[in-house]
Amino acid sequence: EKKEKYRRMGVREYWLVDPEGEYRDRRLQGFELVDGEYVELPREERPDGTVAVWSPVLQLEQQVTEGQLRFWDRKAEKYLELPEEEEERLRLGERRAREEAEARAANEAQAREAAMRKTRALEARLAELQAGTRGPRNPS
Repeated sequence: EKKEKYRRMGVREYWLVDPEGEYRDRRLQGFELVDGEYVELPREERPDGTVAVWSPVLQLEQQVTEGQLRFWDRKAEKYLELPEEEEERLRLGERRAREEAEARAANEAQAREAAMRKTRALEARLAELQAGTRGPRNPS
């Protein structure tokens, strides 16, 4: 029923996905609208159990692997991130940025403290020199 409705609407691709293989014989099938009819897209079943179908519309390879639908970008030669992967990457990035900011702040505090020590030492030395010039002069 949906397939026919999509065909009438001109939806260019139609996909059936059952990553776990619980309801369908095939875990992944893609169809492309050609001359008003859906034609099944070629699928590849790999030795590791991955099923892959190229999507001309998305320009991505859809894969079912280890019970999960993934999208492979051939140009970038990598998978698009799953939401949980993106979340983890962002969380790690935020933590790394926080740690770097804390390290910079600690370094700046150490540099300020070192500058203050140096300033105090110079002021003490200046006071010694000034005290020495005020003392009794030896006319010899």
